[in-house]
Amino acid sequence: MMINKADLEGKGSIEVIFFDAGETLIHPYPSYTELFHRTCWEHGFEADKEAIPFATRELLHGIEERQKRGFTFSTSEEKSRGFWLKFYGDLLEKLGHYPDSRLAEALYQVFSHPGNYSIYEDAADALAELERKGIKLGLISNFEPWLKSLLVDLGIFHYFDHVYISGIVGVEKPHPRIFQMALEGAGVEPRSAMHVGDSPLSDVEGARDSGMIPVLVDRHGRYPHMDCLRVCDLRELPALLDGEWGLNWKNFS
Repeated sequence: MMINKADLEGKGSIEVIFFDAGETLIHPYPSYTELFHRTCWEHGFEADKEAIPFATRELLHGIEERQKRGFTFSTSEEKSRGFWLKFYGDLLEKLGHYPDSRLAEALYQVFSHPGNYSIYEDAADALAELERKGIKLGLISNFEPWLKSLLVDLGIFHYFDHVYISGIVGVEKPHPRIFQMALEGAGVEPRSAMHVGDSPLSDVEGARDSGMIPVLVDRHGRYPHMDCLRVCDLRELPALLDGEWGLNWKNFS
């Protein structure tokens, strides 16, 4: 666990914890790489399984650079669909496949199907523990509107008192407005709110710029030197609020 004490200066009791969704609470099942590889194979393309995650992260890094300049992709269903079709097309080319709109469409359909997602085990345990402690929970996610029904199907939607999905509210992380909307909806000051997510830009910088306490979920150890609160397992969250770091739970039970 890494701690940035600057993020904790002037903070008090935590009244609400907001979570990101994709790659924080939920993930493609059995995995993104497996689903991608299987879909390509079913359409006659043998993608290099080891190259898929690296090529994907390379493309996503480019997207993050554009996000810093105001680019958005999930503020409407139409925009999201267009973005992902292009993304999968570009990714297929990086993997050595000729342009194939049918395969890009197939990939979009696979990753837009609620049946192809599951919840992380540590996320399920953490949400149950936080609910037991009586902590208010919320969700701030760059996702399409069907995320709501997905969370219902996975049995975790009931945990969240406040839900802000970019495809519904029309604003996307890391823009401060979506965080402000969530804070206003929860009726709390930024200093009393925590946001947990897997993206250094959308979740950490976005939350920090809004005055919230950011926590980076780094399950694969990709950001060991990230200057923020960092956990590798969501079950570590209670340790952040046991008083050791000057924070405390505000119990609502």
